[in-house]
Amino acid sequence: MLKKFTVNAFKNFSNACSLDLTKIRDYDFNKQLIKNGIINKVLLYGKNGSGKSNLGLAIMDISIHLSDNQRNMNLYSFSLNGDSSLNRMTFEYIFDFNGKEVTYRYSKNEMMMLLDEQIAVNGKIVFEYNYQNNAFQTKLPELETFNQELLIRRNLNTSVIKMIYGYSSSLPNDSPIKNLCEFANNMLWFRSLMGNQFMGNINQVEDFEQFIIGLGDKGLKDFEKFLSDCGLNYKLKIDEFGMGRRVFAVFKNRQYPLISIASTGTKSLWLFYYWMKRCDGHISFLFLDEFDAFYHSSLSLKVLQTILFQDSFQSIITTHNTYLADNSIMRPDCYLIIKDNEIKSFADRTTKTIREGNNLEKMMLSEEFE
Repeated sequence: MLKKFTVNAFKNFSNACSLDLTKIRDYDFNKQLIKNGIINKVLLYGKNGSGKSNLGLAIMDISIHLSDNQRNMNLYSFSLNGDSSLNRMTFEYIFDFNGKEVTYRYSKNEMMMLLDEQIAVNGKIVFEYNYQNNAFQTKLPELETFNQELLIRRNLNTSVIKMIYGYSSSLPNDSPIKNLCEFANNMLWFRSLMGNQFMGNINQVEDFEQFIIGLGDKGLKDFEKFLSDCGLNYKLKIDEFGMGRRVFAVFKNRQYPLISIASTGTKSLWLFYYWMKRCDGHISFLFLDEFDAFYHSSLSLKVLQTILFQDSFQSIITTHNTYLADNSIMRPDCYLIIKDNEIKSFADRTTKTIREGNNLEKMMLSEEFE
């Protein structure tokens, strides 16, 4: 699990900005949102331009370097902060892997090329690589016999850690290199504001309508029930259309391809269903950006609860919807606000003691969390 993340000189983060998921309080409600002393589910608020989306891109950066999964490099154009005097961006991830603290630090230049990588275990540096002078140092026993000459012939854009993971098929399960790469391989970021934008988890784009069709009649019924639970009562069937097969909405006198008649909100909901099914059991970390931009408040709650009920992966979800700020849904230390390069929870943004019966939405609208 991710414990803490810090980024500096990336996008609008002119100074170091940290997300600390270990800052929890002793609330007696919604305890399921905390796992092993770490916040497992976050709802992130912030004004336009505060850095919500950029935080997601920053966290997903590890996936770009340590996996071969889908990436959207257009989103990383002009990443070096324009106000910073630094000539490099730095990223630091602190993880808990089965009770062991693993820290992964690296920096890269404006061209997105790595400059150095470092791994520490329980505070002690066990791996370092400097890309500028090819200096390689390690104290990891699993790398004692690693052929360092392989690094000389590498693609200069490739992470050394990723390369070692690819060459070393027998890394022990507790190897920090294996833990880091497997976590990165199972990260997912997506949003539906501009179609199916996503990064991570899979290494190629696929048609989410064809994915539903591939689930067969049982899968179609499950999708139909999901839509019904969300207040969309469609009778669905799979039928031939042109040179292929489509998902149809069946009405009294005719049927139409669902994707052709669906509202923007329904398409967004379909996309959400696709990702939850596509990655079922294979997500380590989910960043869902502006998840409810096209949803009614009641539907936003339904979708949010779908994620909250799954504790097998961490998630950060961004929103502007104050309706979701409610102690019956989450808890004050799981609601975070990003402002002026700082990320703090509701609990840490007020001097008042927040109790379960407090109206969080009212407090938020009254700007008590500033």
